[in-house]
Amino acid sequence: MFSRLAFPLLFFLAPRLGPRIFKFGRLVWRLTFDKRVSIFLRALVPLAVIYIVLPFDLIKDWGVPYGIGRFDDLIIMGLALLFLTKLAPPAIVDEHMDRIPPSDRPEDKDPDKVVDGTSRLIDDE
Repeated sequence: MFSRLAFPLLFFLAPRLGPRIFKFGRLVWRLTFDKRVSIFLRALVPLAVIYIVLPFDLIKDWGVPYGIGRFDDLIIMGLALLFLTKLAPPAIVDEHMDRIPPSDRPEDKDPDKVVDGTSRLIDDE
């Protein structure tokens, strides 16, 4: 039953979500190895991967109702990715996402209103 719904939905959403997931994965990879990002932020994703691989959990699978114990690995990984991308310096994130920040230079805003000129200092003495 679930596969009859999941596979068409997957084929429908894959072209739309695939490039975004690839771009986000590339951003996480680059931020993890960028020396300009804090070491504490860069350590979040590798520590989350280690937590997922290790056999013991902070929240036992059967000890918590509503299935939260089964999803604690996904919650930890999601929080690590969220903290890395949101707490990293915005200029570095923009650089790795290939976004060009808006310029504050008047030449870029309205080049017709800029006057080029030269100046020199005349000493009165």
